[in-house]
Amino acid sequence: MVPALRTVLVGRPRSRYQWTLDGLVALTVLIGTFVAYALGVFQVSGGVVVLPGAATLVGFAVAAGVGARRSGLLVAWVSLFAAYIGFQAEWAFLGLSSHSLGGKLAFLFDPVGLVVLGVASLIIGTVGFAVGHLGRVGIEQFRNRTVSQQSYD
Repeated sequence: MVPALRTVLVGRPRSRYQWTLDGLVALTVLIGTFVAYALGVFQVSGGVVVLPGAATLVGFAVAAGVGARRSGLLVAWVSLFAAYIGFQAEWAFLGLSSHSLGGKLAFLFDPVGLVVLGVASLIIGTVGFAVGHLGRVGIEQFRNRTVSQQSYD
């Protein structure tokens, strides 16, 4: 793989600890989204839900943070997908109470639903990553410009 492409996808070289931390962030997003929907902190207003708004905002914010940390697009995508899966899990296990466990699992792992959430994670995660990355680059440029102007004074 081209080194620049690898850096964008998986981030700069990191330790096993940092990879574990990224995995824990995604797991925290999944569990946090599940709990927030279960407790009514996040709510669905009704109708046909393709992409839950609160889960999208949480995932977008995490993806922007990943971009700012330069961790890689893969981490941004997985984090946003985790937010969506947290919503789906809450809906499957708490919202479909009349269904059997098999029916709940079938809903959670529905291939069409997973593809829709996956494509949305790729698109929205990429935009969030870009916002975070460009924000960090802009801040660094501003700091460098400020420091260079102070040295001339």
